[in-house]
Amino acid sequence: MPILSGLNNEIIRVGIILPEDEIKEINISWPPGLHLETKVSQIKATQSIDLQVEEDGLSFKNLPEISAQSKLSLSCPDNIEALSAGYGFHINSVVAGRGFHWEKRIEVDLPGKLEISVQDGFLKIINFVDVEAYVACVATSEMGSEAPGDLLAAQTVVARCWSLALAEAKHLSDGYDVCNDDCCQRYQGTTYLTDHSLKAAKNTRGEVLVYENRVIDARYSKNCGGMVEAYDTVWDGEAVPYLIPLWDAPEQKSGYAVDDFEAHYAYDEAYCSSKRFKNVNLAGMLGKVDVSGSYYRWEQVMTKQAILKNLKKYAGLTWKRLDNIRIMERGPSSRIKFLFLLGLDEHDKPAEQMVKSEYGIRRMFSDSFLYSSAFVIKNADSLMQDDQVVLRGLGWGHGVGLCQMGALGMALEGVGYKDILKHYYPGTLLTLLR
Repeated sequence: MPILSGLNNEIIRVGIILPEDEIKEINISWPPGLHLETKVSQIKATQSIDLQVEEDGLSFKNLPEISAQSKLSLSCPDNIEALSAGYGFHINSVVAGRGFHWEKRIEVDLPGKLEISVQDGFLKIINFVDVEAYVACVATSEMGSEAPGDLLAAQTVVARCWSLALAEAKHLSDGYDVCNDDCCQRYQGTTYLTDHSLKAAKNTRGEVLVYENRVIDARYSKNCGGMVEAYDTVWDGEAVPYLIPLWDAPEQKSGYAVDDFEAHYAYDEAYCSSKRFKNVNLAGMLGKVDVSGSYYRWEQVMTKQAILKNLKKYAGLTWKRLDNIRIMERGPSSRIKFLFLLGLDEHDKPAEQMVKSEYGIRRMFSDSFLYSSAFVIKNADSLMQDDQVVLRGLGWGHGVGLCQMGALGMALEGVGYKDILKHYYPGTLLTLLR
């Protein structure tokens, strides 16, 4: 019986530059000797094009003899055997970390086909790339190329599963399967590839985790904070048998993190605990767009006015005052499922507003995006009088599935990638996709 998946083809479409990035000019270059294919023959005599939006079309600033195009395609081989660091089309000014506190512009190198067009007056670039090449690139976009081989192997298998399962399918209506950023999976092409990371990809080529003969929906996040979260805490729908709460540690304990937040906050035996990385060069282990830190434990201060500004932005409500925050329900890892804001509305009447979902809570309590929704309000007793809210929390991300820093901790202790995957996705089977 064939293994079922959601993608069901060998090519994945990745949104690289999107209309929301509001980019109107771009430079694309490539090295000499790259086997370039395009219908615009004049491009083959160059190694760089400067494109700009002009009346809903594409014009060539450096090649004025080429007439404006409604759409442009550039292709080069994308077989995993052809890949190396910096291979493919070089694009500057690509957004990384859209809407997050680490948002920045980066340069990337992309194998496969680029389809360039104009949408809503801005550039749109889609990368059509072989799945195996894609997941090889994801591994060192999500984690640093200096990471242990077993971590890179585990990340590659997980990226392949997530891609093939295509369970979220957020972007199909926009004409591509996934975007290049944290909304889906980080994909920065061959930019950070090394022989070390390519070896991990090639050694695991075609390997997937399956459950009931279907490629699993392999969710993952940066740091679970000590306990992996349950799927149904973060997303709507029924519980997923292999995305369950578990202690991110050598031994499972009784109970959950939510049973005693203070005791869990003091817990430092997890694979993702800061104490395991005291003598580790995390800058070389983490993805290049990550900010420094271990993310296991953190504090965040936000003014009430900033929260009220977000209330207006995300809920359309204008309040004069925020008086209290009532946390209603948490998941096993202590991530908050929903809470209530209480205060006075613009008419001086008592008001309350529910903020639900891990995503919605992280968005509400940050100028960009909070590390996680696993927090307590440190100044809860004096919140009525204070001008700010002090959050004390743990973890980075939704915490479901593989914990990347936990997997790093396991790999540094010599745990093989197969056992890493078994730890985070219990009850699944590692097999070759046929």
